[in-house]
Amino acid sequence: MALGGLYTSMAGLETSSERLETVAQNLANVNTQGYAAQQTAAMALPYSGTNPLPGADVIALGQGTDTADGPVRQTGAPYDVAVQGGWLVVQTPDGGQALTRNGHLAQNAANLLTTATGEPVLSANGTPISLPALRDITIARDGSISGIPMGAAGSAAQSFGKLFIAQTPPGTDLQPLGNSLYGLPAGTTPQPAASATVIQGALEGSNVDQVKSMMDLIAVSKTYKLETEVMGKSAQTQAALDQILMS
Repeated sequence: MALGGLYTSMAGLETSSERLETVAQNLANVNTQGYAAQQTAAMALPYSGTNPLPGADVIALGQGTDTADGPVRQTGAPYDVAVQGGWLVVQTPDGGQALTRNGHLAQNAANLLTTATGEPVLSANGTPISLPALRDITIARDGSISGIPMGAAGSAAQSFGKLFIAQTPPGTDLQPLGNSLYGLPAGTTPQPAASATVIQGALEGSNVDQVKSMMDLIAVSKTYKLETEVMGKSAQTQAALDQILMS
């Protein structure tokens, strides 16, 4: 019995450690633009085999991503966009694609529209968006981009493509890549989000619920402490049983 309790506590302690890391990561990113909170899940399974131990093993199911929209803050900056109900699609350094809700955009030296960390923002046809120097830019609610080039005083606004706004993939298995970028599930490609809304002059904040995360931190810390105490008691019980058997 003592060994069964010890093994179960060890498995639970490992899972609690993972949960603590996740909660700490979320709290550290409560003010990170476009950050999507991470979640952990676990399940208990009875030991199996010819002579299974009593108790159960705790199996970590890995991390998931909370894909709910974050709060929107008005900035008034023309290149800032908040996407509600979808994600911006960007190009990763290896030529792949990733999703982000950090809409703090800029125009780089090569005239490409990029994220704040330099990833090219992709158009609806999947190619990087190139813009001339503009004295005025408008990004419509559907992601369409138009503007008046520098030196073209009095001319009408020109169209420069449309942001690729993707829908949230089914499930919560987006892979965090850092810098508020999220990799798509294996074997999937971004799909257009027909009902998404783009808000120019605004940014989406982290969707971490700070109060809930603090409560989670307290709860997991208590669980971690209890599991540590159970491990200690189990070890003491086993030692006492060994002495009895040897005497």
